Amino acid sequence: MVKAATGAATGRTEGIHVPTDHPAPGEGQLIRTVRQHLLLLGIVTFITTALAVTVGFLQGTSYTATTSVLVTPLEGNPYSPEGRGDDLINLETEAQLVTTDTVAKLAAGQLPGSDPARLRAKVSVSVPPNTQVLNISYTDQSARGARDGAQAFANAYLQHREQRAKAVTDGQMAKLREQAQRVERALQQATRQLSGANATERAFLNQRITAYTNQLGVIDEQINTIASTPIDPGQIITPAGLPKSSGHMMLLIYGAAGLVAGLVLGTGLALVRTRLDKRLRDAESVEALGLRTLSTIPEAPSSGEELVLVTQPDGPQAEGYRRLRAAVVAGAPGKQYVILVASATPGGTVTLTAANLAVALAFAGSPTIMIDATASAADPLELFGLSPAKGLSDTLISGTDPATLLIHADSNLRLLPRGRDAAQATHRFSGPLMRSTIKAMRRRSDYVVINGPSLHDADAQALCTLADAVLLVVSRGVTTRQDLIQAHIEAQRAGATVIGAVLESSPLPIAKPGRKPDRRPGTTERRAGESSTDTAPIPAPVPDPEDEPVVWEELVTGRKPVKDGHDIRLPGDRDNGSAAEEYPTDRRVAPTRRSEQQEEFSMKPSGKTGSGDGDI
Repeated sequence: MVKAATGAATGRTEGIHVPTDHPAPGEGQLIRTVRQHLLLLGIVTFITTALAVTVGFLQGTSYTATTSVLVTPLEGNPYSPEGRGDDLINLETEAQLVTTDTVAKLAAGQLPGSDPARLRAKVSVSVPPNTQVLNISYTDQSARGARDGAQAFANAYLQHREQRAKAVTDGQMAKLREQAQRVERALQQATRQLSGANATERAFLNQRITAYTNQLGVIDEQINTIASTPIDPGQIITPAGLPKSSGHMMLLIYGAAGLVAGLVLGTGLALVRTRLDKRLRDAESVEALGLRTLSTIPEAPSSGEELVLVTQPDGPQAEGYRRLRAAVVAGAPGKQYVILVASATPGGTVTLTAANLAVALAFAGSPTIMIDATASAADPLELFGLSPAKGLSDTLISGTDPATLLIHADSNLRLLPRGRDAAQATHRFSGPLMRSTIKAMRRRSDYVVINGPSLHDADAQALCTLADAVLLVVSRGVTTRQDLIQAHIEAQRAGATVIGAVLESSPLPIAKPGRKPDRRPGTTERRAGESSTDTAPIPAPVPDPEDEPVVWEELVTGRKPVKDGHDIRLPGDRDNGSAAEEYPTDRRVAPTRRSEQQEEFSMKPSGKTGSGDGDI
């Protein structure tokens, strides 16, 4: 691994790691990969198993019959019982003879209408060890055909072996008869010469006649011996019977083979897909890059966006946000902490994460302000059942005191909306009014949560310079490793500290201009100050008693303003109205306290008492 995060000031590489290659998958990684691709594994296994069973079914039902043949040595050849051990029957050679064309033709003669070549494809021979037995098996689509085929090949083999032995003996007898004829001719010639021979020649010819007569006797004896020798090629010791069908067994074998092949192929495809896939899918893959995962938010059972700490306080998603709150509080050096929540995915939004984090911090008893610094994402006010109102854009464009624009959503939670002209206001995130706004909000709360755009956006990079820490939101199955690395680099370039990442289990929505998020079922649209018969009224934006405009003037200008009648004048201002143009009069809202009816509006979940949810 090499480090690939660029330091903000020194240009060093630190923080997040970039893997240069893919290490060999270990046992834990293999199990995690299989778990992530269970659907792919199941589909591949199902397809291969179905194909294997289909192939087995198309082959049809098959029957196999077997005949056992005992092979005996033959007289008059090297395989005779009197031969040496090396001269006994070579059964492997005999097994090969069963499948020859000669034997197949003999078998075809017993099976009318059969093709010898097709018969050879259906026969197989096995040799039990340490025996002189051949097991001849024949496979056919009918039980009778399998039995007849096995029996025909056994008979054909024995017939062929008998023919071979008889050919050997016939050849021997032919040679002996030929030899006897030569000796007979020599004997006749010697007998004719004896009548005209003298005494000396007569004695020699008598000896020759005697020798020829003895040789003919020996030859006749050999011929009689060979002729009387029985030829026994062997015998069938187990005739073939009607076999039972092996179709069901073959289907099971094909199915098992397809199942194993599917598992192996599916696992291989999963490993290849994991190797090629750059998307982050779990906390381990995020932490492998060197970035701590503060919490993993499980996938919500419903597709709608909602404040789960309010609607489902006992659910796993609410528990995930409580863990995120605990990690943020543990990492905060003190109060007046500003956190930028930004997406690591290009074009991603984090409205839901930022809103739930702000609610979690408020439920813990910490005064919290949530600032919506997005322009095209879903409006967080929709989550609180509010309609769009003035907000941050009015401060950045018109200089309106942000304290007068805060909406009290809970006793410890206030909202600073994006305002009516959020897209134009994003160009002023690097300006002095934005810095003054953050300072003003920091003074009024323990935690300031900024709902920001994707860190791949220049506007979010400008917000990094105003925050104490950056929380990166990783969308499971959407954010890639390169996206996270680049987002971390952009945060460090701005000098921000990335405290960690939160892994959202469901894909983040992509910001689209003019998008109007769907309301939750049963929510009616209400503007600030309107009331309903079945819900508490939504308070209008009102400042706290201590939020005097004088405080905002001091933050913006750095000079102590003084009151002059109804106007606020700064020392050194001219009478040409320049001050009034820079700070419009609509920021001077008379401080009022929230009514008791407004105080009743709370997002505390029903059924919860006290500050139990606020415990970290």
